Amino acid sequence: MLLDLLVPARCLGCRDPGPVPFCPDCADELDPDGTVHPLGDGIATVGAFAYAHPLSTAIKATKSGGLRQAADALARLLVLPTAVPVTWVPAPRSRRRRRGVDLPERLAGPDGIRLLERVGRPVEQPDLDARQRLDAQDGTFRATRRLDGPIVLVDDVRATGATLLAAATTLRAAGASRVLGVTLAAAGGPPSAGRRPRRTGARRGPGSTAASAPTS
Repeated sequence: MLLDLLVPARCLGCRDPGPVPFCPDCADELDPDGTVHPLGDGIATVGAFAYAHPLSTAIKATKSGGLRQAADALARLLVLPTAVPVTWVPAPRSRRRRRGVDLPERLAGPDGIRLLERVGRPVEQPDLDARQRLDAQDGTFRATRRLDGPIVLVDDVRATGATLLAAATTLRAAGASRVLGVTLAAAGGPPSAGRRPRRTGARRGPGSTAASAPTS
């Protein structure tokens, strides 16, 4: 209330005063995706939206600025299952400290369960091809407990799918029967590790133009 008067809310896309995460004009530009891509044995991934403006702009601003309220607003764009445990792809500790927010954790919502932890130092991926990214993720994650049944794994952006595949494979090795990787945004078409996609009629969050590719 008083803070809203002093610091008006701004759209995360165009930065004009307006609702968070998006003003009506930017919300109309969101590009729903919803294509399910197999990643491996018992592992698949689906992105809610294409990684494009204004969503790509919002994700970058939220992560670089450590905007927790913005992260929670973006989380409302995802409709996650309620009968299946939900976890997230944890960011490296150094990035969490630098950014002040772990966007995938916020996207997983208040009922998210920490089932993964990072092991070792993160590898910067922008100049790596799909195979090199996958190799760089080997041994990156460790499960926090033994698992049973299906798991929903949340991340902010999927590019090649290497990070999701490494995290999901760790969950499978810990006992998860199936893993569905749900990302807020998907970039660059099918993940490099994926096979032929299929469309799904699953619900998506409410309803993005080209943007630079992310590194996950």
